[in-house]
Amino acid sequence: MWPALVGASAYHGNVTETSDMVKGYAVADGEGDSPSAVDVAEAWLRELADQVSVPASTVQDRLLDLWGALGEGPERVEVERWLTETLRRNLYSVSDINDRLESLLPAH
Repeated sequence: MWPALVGASAYHGNVTETSDMVKGYAVADGEGDSPSAVDVAEAWLRELADQVSVPASTVQDRLLDLWGALGEGPERVEVERWLTETLRRNLYSVSDINDRLESLLPAH
């Protein structure tokens, strides 16, 4: 449904010698061709570190990346709900994004 809309995202962190760049995210060697949902979430959190709020369009881009990294299940359904919400909003606070990512992927 949404994967065709997913574009490459900028990575704003350090890449170690033991990682590759895949779609803009650092992925540890041996993890395959695509980043995990945790990789996507951590890269997004690093990108948000010095910001207070971000446009809904930016949130939508990162959610599409996250959606693509998730398998079928309740987390993916929640991301789909969040994506739908971005169509009605203009701005998200970074604290809101952090809270939602923590509840979505509490193990990271």
